[in-house]
Amino acid sequence: KSSFVRFQALLPNQLWQSDVTEWRLASEVKVEIITYLDDHSRLILASRVTSVATARNALGTFHLATSAHGVPAALLTDNGCVYTAQHRGGRQALESELLALGVVFKHSRPYHPQTCGKIERWHQTLKKFLRKQPPATSIPVLQRQLDGFVAYYNDVRPHRALGRSTPRSAYDARDKARATAAKITIANDTRVRHDRVDKGGKITLRYRSRLHHIGIGHDHKGTRVIILRAGLDVRVLTHDGELLRHLTLDPTKDYQPSGRTYSPKGRKLGPRKKKPFTMP
Repeated sequence: KSSFVRFQALLPNQLWQSDVTEWRLASEVKVEIITYLDDHSRLILASRVTSVATARNALGTFHLATSAHGVPAALLTDNGCVYTAQHRGGRQALESELLALGVVFKHSRPYHPQTCGKIERWHQTLKKFLRKQPPATSIPVLQRQLDGFVAYYNDVRPHRALGRSTPRSAYDARDKARATAAKITIANDTRVRHDRVDKGGKITLRYRSRLHHIGIGHDHKGTRVIILRAGLDVRVLTHDGELLRHLTLDPTKDYQPSGRTYSPKGRKLGPRKKKPFTMP
């Protein structure tokens, strides 16, 4: 089935995956582990234990990964609040950082963990190891256990999916991909939304409790987009950073003027012309 098709990035840093998993200390206190993994090599880029996983912790762990391994071209996560605020109509720290760095942000479908299967498989392997260790009495003790296993997993343990080579050797064997999406400076008065162009070629944007419909074009129906609003200035981009529409919002109108849109090939398109009415 198409939902079970395997995929693997062609180059290191072409795609990272991240997820959060739970663990319990010896006192039965629940803690959470945030991990970033390279899709091509399965290298564990950064993994940190925290009492509660937050957007700030996710961003901090991302910074640990980029300081050691550079900036990826794309990041894949689930739709948890740790990673995205799109369901609340806003943005959070990690989303803003990825936009500023030109990193494409991808999300798995809800209730479809297979999309992030590599990081899910890492969690299984990690927990199998931790169950054989003395129960950690604190977060620093658990972090030391985690760091020790990450070093073994990356540099010593052969990986069946990599032809019995280690993740480190697979990561070091090829050139690294780099972020290629347009870098976007986010101002304090900017809102970021993720949406999909509807069947009519439009998107909907809320401004001061009023909905405004913005035409993108039938050529883009079904396309996932990022909507950036700074005051009345609105830009609509694809997740690859391609500009689809740039306009100044008119708060007095529910439907915005057609203006200029862009075809999938980047060609400017004028307003769609109406065909003259003729009697049958």
